Parts: sequence; structure tokens; C-alpha cells
Amino acid sequence: KKSPSSQEELVPSTSYEAMRTTSTTGTNEINVHLLLSNDINKLRESALIKLQKLINRNCTNDVINNQDIVTLSKLSKLPKSSSWKGKRVFGIPLRIYQQSTGRLLPLGITNALQYLRLHAGKCDGLFRKPGVKSKIDRLRNEIEIHDSDQIKFDDYQPFVVADVVRQYFRELPECIIPPSITRILCDLIKCLPQEDQLLAIRYSFLLLPDETRDVLETILRFLFDVSIRSGASQTTCRSLARIFVPSVFQSYHELRSTKLTWWKWRKEIKLDSIAQESERLTLELCLMTMILNVDVLCRVPSVLSSELQLPSQRKTKRLDDLIRNECNGEFLIKKYISKESEQFFQQLQNTKYKSVQLPGNDLDIIELGIYKPKTTTNEVASLPRWKCSIDIPASIKQVSHRILNERYMWDLNFAESRIVEKLDDDAEIHQYVLNFLDLVPVRSFCEFRYTKKFSSHSSSTDNNEQQQSASNSNNIANGILISSISIDHLQNHFLPGSIGITHNSYFYLTPSTTQAGCTKVIHVASVDLSGRSTEWYDNVFGSMMAHNLNSLRQTFNKNKKCEKG
Repeated sequence: KKSPSSQEELVPSTSYEAMRTTSTTGTNEINVHLLLSNDINKLRESALIKLQKLINRNCTNDVINNQDIVTLSKLSKLPKSSSWKGKRVFGIPLRIYQQSTGRLLPLGITNALQYLRLHAGKCDGLFRKPGVKSKIDRLRNEIEIHDSDQIKFDDYQPFVVADVVRQYFRELPECIIPPSITRILCDLIKCLPQEDQLLAIRYSFLLLPDETRDVLETILRFLFDVSIRSGASQTTCRSLARIFVPSVFQSYHELRSTKLTWWKWRKEIKLDSIAQESERLTLELCLMTMILNVDVLCRVPSVLSSELQLPSQRKTKRLDDLIRNECNGEFLIKKYISKESEQFFQQLQNTKYKSVQLPGNDLDIIELGIYKPKTTTNEVASLPRWKCSIDIPASIKQVSHRILNERYMWDLNFAESRIVEKLDDDAEIHQYVLNFLDLVPVRSFCEFRYTKKFSSHSSSTDNNEQQQSASNSNNIANGILISSISIDHLQNHFLPGSIGITHNSYFYLTPSTTQAGCTKVIHVASVDLSGRSTEWYDNVFGSMMAHNLNSLRQTFNKNKKCEKG
């Protein structure tokens, strides 16, 4: 905890009490990371409506007429691809990077943030004092080429690392907060009474695309942490806000060596230097407010929660109910597995997946497709079902063992796992945790998972007795199905972070028909990680699945290659 004197250094004394009062109200408000995709969809739409009402109620007609029309689709639109061709890390839009690598942020930048947090208390003037340009260029080039855990930041001064981090966020083509939102915030902060300014900032935060919102939260938590760790140095929250304004807001975003300021986009208005300085101070105050109230930004305003009745009820079932619903009131695990696996094969045969091209040359060996369920106007939007397949140079037994027991080797975001209960040799209740960003809540899952083997004398169309005898036989299986589905369990109360929902996940392993000595892995999944809208699952989730499959393939001996049949 900070002393009152250090608190006064963070914000002007005239506004601190209002900020503190606002940030301590609504402690029962729900965290946005706990909401499922349909709730996030409704939340973003309602936040946009509320923000527009604030504008119409508090701003003059001249201000309203000078603003662009803001829509969710416009906020998610990417700049032209020509601006990032040939780049790997710096200057790449967040969504494109996530599709290309399966990670939310570059490893080099994530590790740099962690390094700076550890050294914030030891460096006087972090982010204020410049680093040596030659070393900045060398570290930047190293991150651009390698982007791995192998970069040794101890070889550089913290001031060098700080400059590289600032450059990365400043050079994002889409920027963290787009110009239309920047313009709205500038106008509203001038027009709104002080107690409503934070509410406008909260609505704006909820409007951001999912990949941008997570990264902005990471930046804000990082800056707040640095200001606390810096202690008596001059790296206060106010100075950090002043330094990071060009990296967060489009207003001062440098693009192609030209500074674009949003007031230049107002063709009929020419602002003098005094007015420009006023705009800069407004954005500085806005960013400082966001840093100090980052926990509040990540909570849903109570007015929206009550109107939308958030959160919606989760549809996960207890294992007992799940099995009895499929088995006419009987708790028969073997029968449930047989029926459920048969449904999967029918679905695999009848569903037409739209082919999706992955960015990057190293993913050509993966086939990726998406299926979007059709919904009527009265139904909520359903998550897409993704399918990806790859040939892996290993036996079915080896691949299945790695999928079941060695997820830490191939899942890029894996943190930990455990078996809650072993139901029989091929069925269990399994919990695991995924960590996407260090400063963002983890995602936890509790699933009923089973393994079904199919030998040469067993197929998906066999009756239950044949399937059961085949699965219990000692013959080497010609195929294995690994299925998972989320369930409601008493142990869920002890899971960290936000609880995601696996609607269905199937790993189907068979001998490769095109390459001898290989296993063909088909992964079909529909998963709600929580905290993200349907749009993110349409654009990014399939790429993350594909990268995990590619990582699974790379865990096996690289010298062992499949022989073409």
C-alpha cells in the first residue's frame, strides 16, 4: 500500500478524490473476463449505445457533427496489408500476429515487460532516460528475427529495453486506441462532469476489439506496477502517462515518418499550439485515469449488468446429468461414450468446413477449416467449430500419450493440469489452466475426457457390443478418439481466474494414408475461453489450434521424417 503522500504524486489533488471514490464503488461488478462470448457481444453493442447517448446529451452540436460515425465493424477493421509486408514483430497488427504465431503478444515483448517490472525499482528515470541507439537497434533486430525465450535482456540496460517496448506499441498499425475513440474521449472529458468521465472511459474500453483490449489491459497493469515499484524515483503514474500517450492513442502515432494528429483530420478546424497542448494534456489525463483505475475498467458497469442481465447462465452440466440425458436416465459411461463417438463420426462426415488460409509459410502442412452454425434472428450467435489436421511422424500410441499426458510440451499457453477423478481406464475428470498473458487472468477448464479405441474389426457403425469388445481388446488400435467436454463440478470453485467452456473437443488419430509411418491427427473443437466476443473466435481461435498442432508435431524427433507412401 502507498502512503497518502505518494498517492498525491500520482494524480492532481483536485481530481484524485473523485477518481478514488469512483474506483471503490461497484465492488460487486462482474469482471469482463468472466463473461462468455454472447455476453461480450451484447456488452460491446450496449457500451456503444451508452457512449453515443453521453455524447448527444453533453456535447455541443458542433462537436457532434465533427465526429466520425463509430461502429463495431469499423473498430475491428485492419489497415492495408502493404504496411506490414515482410515484417514479423514490429509493425504487425495484433490480430495478424496472433494468427501467424498463436500468441497474443510477441514473446520478446512479453519477456521485456517482465524484465522491466523486475528492474523498475532499481532504475531511476525508467522510460524517461533514453537508451543507446546502437543497442536499441540491436535488441530490436534480435526480437524481430528470433522472438523467443532465448533473448538475454541482462545484456542490455533497462533503458534500452524500455525504448524497444515503447517502439513496439507505437508502431502497431491499428494502434491501441483508434482515432475515432480518441476523438470521442477528448471531447467527452472536456464536456462531462468529473464523476462521469471515468464512465465514458469504461464504455470506450469495452468497445475495443478483443485482442486490443487484452493488450491495453496488459499495458495499463504494467505501467501501474512500474509506478509502484519505482518508489521514490520520478517514474510516477503521471510521467508514465505522458510518455506512453504516443504509444496508446492514435493522436501521436507515427506512421511512415509522419506524425498524424487527429485534429489535422478536422479539415475545417485549425488548432493553434495552445489548443494542441490542451488536447495533449487531455489525453494524458485520460491515460493516467486508465492506469489508476485499470481494475475498474475490467469490470462491467452495474447499469449495463442490470440491463443485459449479466452474466448469462452457463449451460454446462454435471457429469451425472450429462450421461443420464444421453442414456435414457441410466448412468452408463460406456454407452455414453459409444453414442457420443458415433455422433462425432456422423458430424465429421456430414459437416462441410470452409477452408481457411493461414498466414506464414511454416503452416502449409496444416489443413484448417471453419464451420459457422446457422442461427435465426431469435437465437444467440453460436461459436464456430474449427477443424485442423496434420500428419505427425510418430505412432498413434505416442501421439495419444503426448496429447493426454504431456500438454505442457505442445500447448503454447499451458500452465498446469491435474486429474480430479479417474472414472475408469479410458475416462476421467480433468482440469487444466491456460495462461495467455502474465497480467491478464488465466483461463481454467474442468472437462470430462475419454479415450475410445477403434481396431480393424470395429467401426463407427458397429453396435454397442462390438464397439465395447473392440475397445477392451488387446489388439493395437487402428484409430483413437480423444474427446473432451466441460462439466460442472464441485472442484470448479477452486479453479483460478476465469472458467472457460469446452463445448466439444475431439482429437481423432488414424494412420496416415499419404505418408507411411505417420499419424494423421484431426482436431475438431468449439471452445469459449471467456472474455472474448464471437468475432475473435471467427478470426483467431482456429489459428491458435493450428499452431498447437504444429507445435505437437515439432515435439517429436525432427530427424524422423514421414516416408511418402
